[in-house]
Amino acid sequence: MFNWRQELSYLPKIQSHFKQLRSAIVNADMPMWPSVVDVQTGRYLDGDHVPKRVYRLIGAPRGSTLYWDQPLLVTAYVLSDLLNSPLYSQSADVYIQSFLDHCVAPNGMFQWGNHMYYDLHEQKVIEFQDGYHELRPITPAWDMFWTHTPEQTSKYISLMAYRHIYDRSTGGFNRHDDGKKGHAFIEAGGILVESLSWLFSKNGDQELLELALRVARYSYRNRDMSTGLVVNEPDMKRWDSKVSTTEIGVWAQCLLRASTYTDNDEFIEMARNSIEAYLKYGYDIETNMYFGQIAVHTGEPLIPTEKGYWPQIHSDPWNVDQWPNHDYPMAVAEACITLHALTGQQIFFDAVHHWSRIVVESSPEKTGRWAYAESYGRCIHFLTRAGLELDVESLFDDAKALAEQSMEHLYENKMFQGYPKSNVYEAVDGVGYLFLGLIFLETRKEPNLQGFGF
Repeated sequence: MFNWRQELSYLPKIQSHFKQLRSAIVNADMPMWPSVVDVQTGRYLDGDHVPKRVYRLIGAPRGSTLYWDQPLLVTAYVLSDLLNSPLYSQSADVYIQSFLDHCVAPNGMFQWGNHMYYDLHEQKVIEFQDGYHELRPITPAWDMFWTHTPEQTSKYISLMAYRHIYDRSTGGFNRHDDGKKGHAFIEAGGILVESLSWLFSKNGDQELLELALRVARYSYRNRDMSTGLVVNEPDMKRWDSKVSTTEIGVWAQCLLRASTYTDNDEFIEMARNSIEAYLKYGYDIETNMYFGQIAVHTGEPLIPTEKGYWPQIHSDPWNVDQWPNHDYPMAVAEACITLHALTGQQIFFDAVHHWSRIVVESSPEKTGRWAYAESYGRCIHFLTRAGLELDVESLFDDAKALAEQSMEHLYENKMFQGYPKSNVYEAVDGVGYLFLGLIFLETRKEPNLQGFGF
């Protein structure tokens, strides 16, 4: 059994959260975890509650949303491994099986993501905003599903690619599965690339690898040849077809993991060049921060005139604006750690230190702002990983300080709330990221993430 250090042990509180979450399950015959729990009562929060963090119905009011629960599901398996107890993995197993029983369409498509969830009261899948299939910004933890059903998982990934890639010859894709040219967000493309590469690692189908490469190249060739900056979305001529943001970090992380599944260095090269370009033009030497939006043709910062679902002047690890908003600074930071390990380039080494400083200096404790659980988890994970990779003990101290702050602000009445004083646990607020970050900090060993990635 794992021996947790007494002076810094978050395990009992994490265990308590899972106990409360299991107690809040609405229907024992359908053991899906509820998406919203009142931490004061420990009960499912009924009614059409809409989370503060997201727009539309992404938060699954009255329902369950396994897509956003994946970090928490991964945590359940990690806990069972650490404690040598099947309690947590069994709870995750029955949840996943219930999802597979009730949320898979007759054609094999999983019914989840940004436009679908399961209503626990009406006991049916709810589709909204035209019910498109859309996965972003999380690549599914494919190992979990492969353990349950290799056949369904393989079929779903192949079908997902067929429905989202409208031109297999060029790799042209759409974030929605309508088979047409549309918004080719690089985060959605990255998820397709990584998923196809993961499946290739299981069955060796060369066509999957070739298709993954074509999808990656589709985004990569939509870069400015003079700056090297890759646009967020090349096809619809909106604001995001003119700029590069830290969304490039999500894409690069997907490609870097794709390279581990396929042993193909082209994925690394595309990720390296794209992140290097963002770092080169994105760093604001006057503020020692990174710009939120960079004009791809000039490399100049683009300053938004109003708030919306886009990054503001500077990329913000602690952002609390409407989400998802195409700003993923910690994905860039994590990619820099990997790229420094792979290449030894100074620009990535410097960037890791820049992001480490930005995380600490812009943290809630320093600024008086509040933050979501996911932000704490991502920042703790990054600082811990940077401490290990660079052998800098002070980074662990910074991670520990954030961990203690998260305990102070988020743990309440035996559960973790999604953000301070909300009194509500919500799946979309990313408590699972916090748990994985805390466990990584505690053990200084990356847990088995089941194919999931930061």
